[in-house]
Amino acid sequence: MIKGFVMSVLLGAAVAVSFGGRAWAAGTEGLAGQETLTAAEAGQETGDTSGGDAVGTGIGDTSGEEAVEAGTRGASGEDAVGAGTGDTTGEDAVEAWTGDRSRQDAAETGIGQSSHENRSEGEEDPEPTGPLLVMLKNSGRAQMLSVLIRSQNGRLIVIDGGWEEDGDYLLENIKKYGGHVDAWFITHPHPDHGGALCYILRNKSSEITIDRIYGSFASPEWYQKASPEEAPFVETFLRELSMLPVGTVWGSVGKGFETDMDGLRITALNNRYELKTDPVNNSSIVYLLETGEQKVLFLGDMGYEGGQRLLKESERMLAADMVQMAHHGQNGVGKEVYKAIAPRICLWPTPQWLWDNDRGEGEGTGPWKTLETRKWIEELGVEENYCIKDGDIILELK
Repeated sequence: MIKGFVMSVLLGAAVAVSFGGRAWAAGTEGLAGQETLTAAEAGQETGDTSGGDAVGTGIGDTSGEEAVEAGTRGASGEDAVGAGTGDTTGEDAVEAWTGDRSRQDAAETGIGQSSHENRSEGEEDPEPTGPLLVMLKNSGRAQMLSVLIRSQNGRLIVIDGGWEEDGDYLLENIKKYGGHVDAWFITHPHPDHGGALCYILRNKSSEITIDRIYGSFASPEWYQKASPEEAPFVETFLRELSMLPVGTVWGSVGKGFETDMDGLRITALNNRYELKTDPVNNSSIVYLLETGEQKVLFLGDMGYEGGQRLLKESERMLAADMVQMAHHGQNGVGKEVYKAIAPRICLWPTPQWLWDNDRGEGEGTGPWKTLETRKWIEELGVEENYCIKDGDIILELK
């Protein structure tokens, strides 16, 4: 059960809504716009990567079945540009795997204060005492995924982070929760998921500290072959990661990986898939967060083909109280996967235009499949849907 929930919106006035618990969060800006998402074509899979090719200096092959120990060095890559989602080509290709350069990013920083915070007039909102899950709004118009998880004693986990333009708002919130990231998980290398981390590493690395970065990344050559339009961002992201101190990055997370932190457990449910259809999205690593009493599943941008494979391999592990909707709620995993998850709450990293399938001519006029997915969720009896179109989402877990 969710102990408390607040979704905050600033559309002219701050609105706080509490479900089953106390409200403490602040208003955020409502956003709308039009962008285009890549539509996956039908295709066939190519084969199993067995946990992903281990890439980078000194990481070795985990074969996807063994738990990964924190502190193992890996070179991780982040991402690809989805056709039509925006122009994010990054910098030129670089030597991402061989350099022993390091970045001085051990800056000490105080707790920042979000400029978006508003409290109910005339009263102090109580500070939440349990673990928190925060899914941030987008700073632009495009779809993105940016999640912070704060443990009961203040340890901080980040999942993905959004576009480069989302970097400053993410940084602001990281500082708000102490300025120190214990673990940063990347689902897959796309700029609407890893661009913010790339931006922070390149421009603001002295303002926070990051202990570990986890993900599963193929070689630059694989991205160049599988999705050449997305390869430039991957190469740029890998360069930023290669400049981090040895032991910071683990780039070959796969099925069997799990890590515990202050009462929270995160488990990877799959190896990185290398499929012909929608290859980078289908390479998403699915992470399961367990708090002891609750489970939250993060699907990244996994598509239909990856979802069917995940269902076959890990169906018994999919059940969760909450799920992050795959591929921003459209053209992601199939209804069968959501049926196996059987969530009570769905978390939608989805802007207004995509929620409405609106290409600028009204609801239902776009090519995206969000309305179909919303119908599935209704048919499955999901109790609550929360969406970043309304602002930041903050949940107190237990």
